[in-house]
Amino acid sequence: MLFTRGNQYAIQALVLLAMQSRDKASMCRDLADTLNIPYPYLSKLMQQCAKLGLVGASRGRTGGYWLLEKAEGMSIFELIEAINGERHTRECLLGFKECADDSACVMHCEWKPVKEGMFAVLKEQTLGQIAEAVRDGRSILGDLVNA
Repeated sequence: MLFTRGNQYAIQALVLLAMQSRDKASMCRDLADTLNIPYPYLSKLMQQCAKLGLVGASRGRTGGYWLLEKAEGMSIFELIEAINGERHTRECLLGFKECADDSACVMHCEWKPVKEGMFAVLKEQTLGQIAEAVRDGRSILGDLVNA
């Protein structure tokens, strides 16, 4: 499905990084503790985000992750697409391998307009906008009112 637990965790971590200064790296353990995400899982997600060019990474005592400027302007849809690849646009509501107009499941015709509407909403919201909403107290990030 579109929002896997990994997608949710990655987006939360990216939002938290977007709220922080780019001149200071955040340790993955600190991100995991702040967001109440299992550290080993978040560590793998952050390594993937670094490979995708969404975050910068450095090792060592003062190392960690920071958000790259490119990621802040990306829509949530683009981030999910970067993390998952394009398969999420073809995934079936009922969990079949693929669901398309020419190989539709019984729910396809009902689900397709809902999915397209959801994609449209996700294309409108950027990571930076979400971080700003959390920073300004208009939204929350997990248990954090604002960071």
